[in-house]
Amino acid sequence: MTVESTDGALSVDEQLHALKFDVRRSCRYHDRRRAYFDILHKVTNVLTIILAGSVVFSIAHEGSKDPVWLVCIALVASLLSAVDLVVGYAQKASVHRELKLRFAELEIEILTGSEDDPALKRYTVTRLKIEKDEPPVYRALDILCRNELLIAEGYEGREYESLMGRLTGYERLTAHVFRWSDVAAAQETRRENAARKAAKKLRLESDKNVAAAT
Repeated sequence: MTVESTDGALSVDEQLHALKFDVRRSCRYHDRRRAYFDILHKVTNVLTIILAGSVVFSIAHEGSKDPVWLVCIALVASLLSAVDLVVGYAQKASVHRELKLRFAELEIEILTGSEDDPALKRYTVTRLKIEKDEPPVYRALDILCRNELLIAEGYEGREYESLMGRLTGYERLTAHVFRWSDVAAAQETRRENAARKAAKKLRLESDKNVAAAT
């Protein structure tokens, strides 16, 4: 997962807040991935059952031409079943379910544990151990989860627009399909530009105040 902040200049409280945010985002991310693979697995099972029914239909109507819709369903079911055998939807759903549980346990430990520097280091090590077992991250989905969490924690409105990641409609639709490795870099560039604009605005306001005072 993308790390929200590892700036050593931050206080322990600020670093703990950033760590909790990252852990909660990881929980959302893995929950979304688990649900995605669960749906694919269930749809594949349903279509496989329909495929079995189409075989029975063909046998019962031997010599007649199968309806086009039945042929299409059979082809889709065969394709999804083949992909399921190769990819393993159920296994992938299980992996993300386990990762979500591990991140949730870490959040509980952070919320109920100490809030000092040694505890922060311990939480960070635990997080790194979990991330070591994570599959490659789908960046667009990670950004969607980050935006959802920001809104859930009250960071919404014009003053927080610079914090929100922006994605195209196509990136949203394919968030589970393509990794979009370049999206994270683009989001970081946007945030840096927004921070520079905000700093420039503050400097201009400060200069105006100084000029007015003199």
